[in-house]
Amino acid sequence: MHWLAGWYAIALRLGGAVLFTAVAVLAATEQTSGWWLGLPLAALCLWSAFFGWRVRRSGLTPTVVLADAAVISAVALAQQHMVPAVLIKDSTSWMLPLACTSVYILQLALRPRLSLPGAAIVAIAYGTGAGNLADGWLLVVETVVVAGLVAVIRGGARQADAVVAAGLATERRIRAEEARRADEREQHRQLHDTILSTLTMVAAGAFAEPSPALTAQAGRDLHVLTELASAPAGPLELAPLTDLGPKLERVAVSTDDLAVRLKLAPVTLPSGVADQLVASVGEALRNVERHAGTGQAEVIVTGGAGWAVVKVADRGRGFDPAVTPPSRRGIRESISGRMLAVGGQALIASRPGEGTTVTVSWPA
Repeated sequence: MHWLAGWYAIALRLGGAVLFTAVAVLAATEQTSGWWLGLPLAALCLWSAFFGWRVRRSGLTPTVVLADAAVISAVALAQQHMVPAVLIKDSTSWMLPLACTSVYILQLALRPRLSLPGAAIVAIAYGTGAGNLADGWLLVVETVVVAGLVAVIRGGARQADAVVAAGLATERRIRAEEARRADEREQHRQLHDTILSTLTMVAAGAFAEPSPALTAQAGRDLHVLTELASAPAGPLELAPLTDLGPKLERVAVSTDDLAVRLKLAPVTLPSGVADQLVASVGEALRNVERHAGTGQAEVIVTGGAGWAVVKVADRGRGFDPAVTPPSRRGIRESISGRMLAVGGQALIASRPGEGTTVTVSWPA
């Protein structure tokens, strides 16, 4: 609103200076002194140019607005030397609309404690210059009307600002809560993929005695959880691109009892997205290792810069995804949920006896 008021004030002052100078010259008579007409009009034009430059640079400051009222008041005081008497008597001189522009600018730019006294000075100067203070009554009416309109506009603007501020505050709270919940879900996924997975294998008797494989897996779990605690927050899509291949190679060799055949293509993704996609692939491979009843799996990668499709396929015993119990969080959270959280998707195709194919892709 202040920016618009500044441009409106510039238009009033510059446009008024040009228009009223032309009208003053055309309305001048032989009795009008060229010096009395030329000097004030030249000063008005110079001031208008300075006013426009100053407002564009610093805005409608009280100093420049009050100085403008003083300049217009000074010109109004000299109107008997610049305007034919008959025009002053009929209140049809160009001096009245010039004084009105000052009243408008005052009300737009300043609070009532300054704008109203400033308008009163302009009205008194106009009445004095016209030879009768009562001639300033129209300026008083203009002041009251414009001040009322500006007060209504400012009140509406304050209400709009309050509504916008409340909406932004609510949006920030919602985003903060969403971020907190997303962080909690990611921690749950990491716990499922690491500690809970290892404990499940121990409870199932996969390690009947001390095992180097168990020690290595526990070390990897600790490394993952340490990275999770120190991971910086931020938009995943704004992270630098990273090569997906080495990350998939590392997760492939982390499955001790599963032979993984990789078919890689040059793919780069935002580093945070790449980490989540690789974690989903890792969970799919662990599911093959634990449940598929086969010692082999295949990882096929297609994609390019900023997109990827990764398929994890096995020829194991398969299962029916439609009857997976709700308590099984591996596919729902550690694969599908993880990909959805970064704007990707995961598809699981499986039938009993026909193996399983997990396809993860980004973007969706």
